[in-house]
Amino acid sequence: MTGAPAVRLARAADLAQLAEVQLSAGELFRGTHMDFVADHPPTPLEDFEAACTAATLWVSEDAGRCNGMLLASRDDLHILELSVAATAQRRGIGSALLGAAIAAARSRGLASLTLTTDRTLPWNAPFYARNGFAMLTPDATPGWLRAILRQEAAAGLKPEWRCAMHLSL
Repeated sequence: MTGAPAVRLARAADLAQLAEVQLSAGELFRGTHMDFVADHPPTPLEDFEAACTAATLWVSEDAGRCNGMLLASRDDLHILELSVAATAQRRGIGSALLGAAIAAARSRGLASLTLTTDRTLPWNAPFYARNGFAMLTPDATPGWLRAILRQEAAAGLKPEWRCAMHLSL
């Protein structure tokens, strides 16, 4: 890949490639306290289809193959997942995907973007902080975002490793 990563809204033809991107990206977690993420099943195809229709799924591609994806919720563009295939990491693809979501949020007149992530792994919260996101204190975290953190805890993600973040637009 040369130059800036090619990032665009996903098309139906891209969706079959996204599970492979997720599984490849998940390998980065092997040997960390989040090792189990590497064995997590990919997002169901119907969820990708809905996000594609709602224009809340962006992909990066190189030589006609998807190598990264950002999935956000429909209404508020809360970032649900950002994944870059292992062979494409450290090339600016994650930042480019994030930039596309930020541009979309601005064009939709949103006041901020949000996400939840691991606070300790260098490619999680520190990456988002380098891209302008700030960690929310528990008191500043809206109830709906606290509910997501509780759901994550119920799914086995340790609360002491999780955080909510936002980017004011």
